[in-house]
Order: sequence, then structure tokens, then C-alpha cells
Amino acid sequence: MTQVEETRLHAMRIQKAMTLIGHLRDSYRELESRYRMVETHNLELQELLDKVSADQQVVEEAIESALESLEALGDLDSFGTMDLSELEDAEQYTIDGASSEEELDTFESENL
Repeated sequence: MTQVEETRLHAMRIQKAMTLIGHLRDSYRELESRYRMVETHNLELQELLDKVSADQQVVEEAIESALESLEALGDLDSFGTMDLSELEDAEQYTIDGASSEEELDTFESENL
């Protein structure tokens, strides 16, 4: 192999290396761009997560408050229970319709 051929082979190798370096630089820029996009997306997701967590905290507090209000009412097992005759009286009252305040007072005093 002559000196000229060796020089051409070295030049071709150098050209190939430069092309590869160019491709690697392009790939690096693309990866860097994707990384920035993912980083931005992660920040947006974190903001959404924080908002959902805050909303969840408000909901939990509202549920807790509602449960405390129910507990403050006391024993609800006997609340609003009527026997059969009271239910029949209430149904009849609804059908007949109370024509006066006096009938309403009588009905309430009998059924309370």
C-alpha cells in the first residue's frame, strides 16, 4: 500500500468520524430538547397533583365535618320511627288534607 492510498484511507476515516460526530451532536440536541419537554411536563403534573391534593384535603374536611354533625345529633336508630297506626293516621291526614291549623295541631300532638 502506497503512501497516497494510506492518506486517502485516513482521510476517509476522518470524514466518517466527522459524520458520526455530527449525527451524535444532532442526537444530543434532540435528546436535550425532549428532556426539557419532559421536565416541563413533570412540572405541570406536579402542579396538578398539588391542586388535587388540596382539593382532596377540602373534601376530607367536609366529610369529617358532616360526620361530626351526624354524631352530634345523637342516636339516630329511633329517630323518625312510627308504628303502623301512626303511619295510617299520617296517610289519612295526607289524603284528607288539613283544613285548619287546629287539625294540624291535633295531628301533631297525637303523633309526637
